[in-house]
Amino acid sequence: MGKRKIAWLIYMLIGICMLSGCAALPEKEEQELPQLRIGITNYAPYSYKDINGTYAGIDVELAREACARMGYEPVFREVNVASWDASLKWGEIDCLWTCLAMTEREDYQWAGPYLYTRRVVAVAADSMIQDLSDLNGRTIGVQAGSTSEKLLSDPEHELYLLNPKRINAYSDIGTVFTALRKGYVDAIVGHEGSLNFYISEYPGKFRYLDISLSRASLGVAFSNDADPQLIHTLTKILNEMTKDGTTAEILTAHGMDVETNLYEVK
Repeated sequence: MGKRKIAWLIYMLIGICMLSGCAALPEKEEQELPQLRIGITNYAPYSYKDINGTYAGIDVELAREACARMGYEPVFREVNVASWDASLKWGEIDCLWTCLAMTEREDYQWAGPYLYTRRVVAVAADSMIQDLSDLNGRTIGVQAGSTSEKLLSDPEHELYLLNPKRINAYSDIGTVFTALRKGYVDAIVGHEGSLNFYISEYPGKFRYLDISLSRASLGVAFSNDADPQLIHTLTKILNEMTKDGTTAEILTAHGMDVETNLYEVK
């Protein structure tokens, strides 16, 4: 083969390689983000699964945004109330992010607060119950393992003195509301934001007693041996999300009042 033909073939090969990407450097593999394993409980509108089986809710959206800003991949794991402590202790999850009041569990490290809520009593609109004293001898529904259930058993709390006929504990707040709707209980106790999620679907059918049992600061719970720097960073990011309006947008999208849920009432 002549020199000219060889040179021509070489030029052709170079051209083909350039067109096909042969000369391109291999792309770097996308770096995997560290995971933050987040334990949640079915507690709409804060955390739940939608009709497609995808985790959704206020806390879930806040967690996704916060993790994106921190450089973490959020991995959600459903944990029932009775397993919260064990799941954190044995490292099955890194944190609990599911409408938790920071004052209710002192054996955790906390990131936050990021939201505020109050605990209320809901009854049927036509109920004869007007104040706490009317709950004497009545049946009250609560979520099993919740702070509401604990308060009803706490001798130092005003709910303990009500002397209800019976306390019915249900697996999740949706079932608690169903018990009220079907008349299985006379009243239910829970976070206002969560109860609103269900009551709003029945305009004029239910009401709250004109009293707040407690107002709570919501936070993200970590075990006592968790990395303090991670907790500090998450708190900082949550504060940034409050200041730049991200948290307010998420609350509004879920029909929540920004003023009462995002800012502490002095």
